[in-house]
Amino acid sequence: MPEHHADHADRALAAARDVHSSVTEAFDGEVRIGIGVNTGRVLAGTVGGGGKLEFTLIGDAVNVAARVEQLTKETGDGVLCTEATRLALQRDIDLRPRGERVLRGRAEPTPLYAIV
Repeated sequence: MPEHHADHADRALAAARDVHSSVTEAFDGEVRIGIGVNTGRVLAGTVGGGGKLEFTLIGDAVNVAARVEQLTKETGDGVLCTEATRLALQRDIDLRPRGERVLRGRAEPTPLYAIV
C-alpha cells in the first residue's frame, strides 16, 4: 500500500513466511504465531488525530484475514491463506490444501491453504 503491485499476493505470502520464520527463530520455537492472508479490496488510510495517527486497512477482506488467522490455532499452521490469495498468485508457490471452512458472517465455505 498505497501502490498496486501485480504480484501483491506473492509479496503478502513472502512477508508472512518471513515474519513467521523470524519469530520462530528468535524464540527457538517457544512462541507460536499464526498469520492469516486474504486478498480483496480494502479501504486504506490514516485515522486518528492529536499526534496519534495510524495507518490502517478496513473492509471485508481484512475481516476474512482475521478469521483465517484464528483458524491457524485449529490447523496448527503458521500461515494460512484463502482461495482468493491463491488465485492472485503470479508465481508457483507450494501450498497445502486445508479444506474449506465456513467463516463467521459468511454463508459459503472458504477454501484454505497452508504454506509448505
